[in-house]
Amino acid sequence: MEKNIYDLLNDTQVVLDDKYDMTLTKAETKKMKSNFKKSINSSAYKKAVSVAAAVILTVGILGTPLASYAYENVNLIVSNIASYLGIEKNLDDYSTVVNQAITRDGLTIQLNEVILDTDQLVVSTTARSDEKIEKGYIGMDSLIYINGKRINGGASGSSQSIDDYTVEEVINHQLDNADLSGDLDVKIMLLSAEVNGDTRRGPWVFEFKTNGDQLALDTHEIKLDYAFTLDNGQRIALEKYTSNDLGQKIYYSKNRQGTSYDIALQGKDDLGNKVEFFMTHEEDGKGIFKLSTIDGNLNDDARVLTLTPYAVKFPEQSGKLSNDYKPVGPEFTIDLVTPLHRDVLL
Repeated sequence: MEKNIYDLLNDTQVVLDDKYDMTLTKAETKKMKSNFKKSINSSAYKKAVSVAAAVILTVGILGTPLASYAYENVNLIVSNIASYLGIEKNLDDYSTVVNQAITRDGLTIQLNEVILDTDQLVVSTTARSDEKIEKGYIGMDSLIYINGKRINGGASGSSQSIDDYTVEEVINHQLDNADLSGDLDVKIMLLSAEVNGDTRRGPWVFEFKTNGDQLALDTHEIKLDYAFTLDNGQRIALEKYTSNDLGQKIYYSKNRQGTSYDIALQGKDDLGNKVEFFMTHEEDGKGIFKLSTIDGNLNDDARVLTLTPYAVKFPEQSGKLSNDYKPVGPEFTIDLVTPLHRDVLL
């Protein structure tokens, strides 16, 4: 994968050789908060976001304890995935609640719930340290296994502080080229975690079954045929739009030459509501834009999205991210009313 700002922001899985000045202006801090709160493998965006309301889940001892791993009976304050991401949908039909907690090396990590979203495994965890967490987040090094096979894919997501000792994360693990049909045996292995610059040794291992067939059936997909070219000659091709109760995404591909840019797709729906897609993941010349929920979910009555691509170049060396986004392509539209759904909407 080419080295870019996504690696700089990935406090979970990427170790950087270079040193970067990540001091942010007030405007950049607001953008960072609004883009999946603390972004990992993502860029900063434009508005402050209110933290999702938390609920208390009582965690029992679930499943068969693994040899040498003790499941803890603890009460951690967590929010479900929908509340955390600001999604105004009930995702219970798609969610697998795990509620397993393991304590090792002074760190309790609880796996709350997961959702299999077509080619991503969305994972909610809560971690509680025996010492105050100074930076408000914990970096975790993880491996994902599906039906016994290790999946090599990127990860993107965010974290938020619950209190001085506890943080919550929602991470999207990319599952490209994996057979995700039917019941799946999933193992998430957290090898180590970094707390205040110190490494806590695991592993924390969670095993469970999940199934994403229903969400896949309920996912609406539209093929796209739109491309634009950046100043450095990189061609960005938008390939498809997908929508389900977990959110809306636009998949893209590009050639890998040139300087990295932060790109946003900004515009409105046909009802006049603001719409913005931000970059959340990129690997090997392929990536995903995800709809921001800062201004609310996509209106269920919307039939057309009208968007324009904007971009700003990431600093080549240490420095602050510029807010000077400029249009880099013509306006385009996405017709959300396809023949498959037209009879329902009319």
